[in-house]
Amino acid sequence: MSQHSETIDHIISQLGDLPALPTVVTQVLRLTEDPTSATTDVSNAIQDDPALTAKVLRVSNSSYYGMKQYVGTLKLALVILGVREVRNIVLGISVFETLNNGKHDLQTAKEIWHNSLKVAGMARKLATNMGLGLQGEEFIAGLLSDIGKMGLLRILGDKYAHLLDALGENPALLCSAEDKALGYTNADVAKALSVLWNLPQTLADGLWHQYPCQGRSLGTAKDPMLAAVVRISKLACQRTATGEVPQAALDDFEAWDILSRAKNPIPHDQRLVVLGDYLDSLSNAPAIAL
Repeated sequence: MSQHSETIDHIISQLGDLPALPTVVTQVLRLTEDPTSATTDVSNAIQDDPALTAKVLRVSNSSYYGMKQYVGTLKLALVILGVREVRNIVLGISVFETLNNGKHDLQTAKEIWHNSLKVAGMARKLATNMGLGLQGEEFIAGLLSDIGKMGLLRILGDKYAHLLDALGENPALLCSAEDKALGYTNADVAKALSVLWNLPQTLADGLWHQYPCQGRSLGTAKDPMLAAVVRISKLACQRTATGEVPQAALDDFEAWDILSRAKNPIPHDQRLVVLGDYLDSLSNAPAIAL
């Protein structure tokens, strides 16, 4: 067994008894993997959970997702966005809610959720405008990028909430502190949860490679383009005290090198302006309650 596999197993054992993903999610995942399933089957499965249906529509119509057309029903969302993208939104919402057990700092959980939406929105804008063709994978990867933090809240409670409050705006310092205290980081926990719940490897790798400070080459990810856009989005959304795009988001040369192979790459001299414009639009977006 590799050292990485041992770390993942250790993390899973420390997380304790995690609830399974809701039945509606496992059913939606099964239906979307079955080529004989109809769109109506997926719609019916989601609509069995009215609260989830309402949240899917709120996210779909939000500034974070950037839809040009309002969708008032789940069936219309499935037609306009496509089954795969709706499935991704369902998965993102449900995974986060599964981890949010209400036993930890609710304000911290709310802040993590809002930041996750911002990262997802940034990834969506970048992937769309660069023509990455990721079919919503970038949005769910951004939305789930902080599930490791939610997992650590379950393990450490207020102790981790205080750590986030002190270092949450500096990924390098946060990862260093996590690794020193635990022997692993929130990105490792995100990967462990992905393995535990049998999420796609492309997604698991994207979450595991989200921080450049861990020295993990994006080229080893199953989908380096997805991992690169998640990393840049994550870095860009760590806004500085003066409200500017962090320099780290411009200096991740490995990620930008991979993204330079996109259909419509962002020129080097335009990256600061583009990221700044996206960040401003997302910062002004109305919050979406869990």
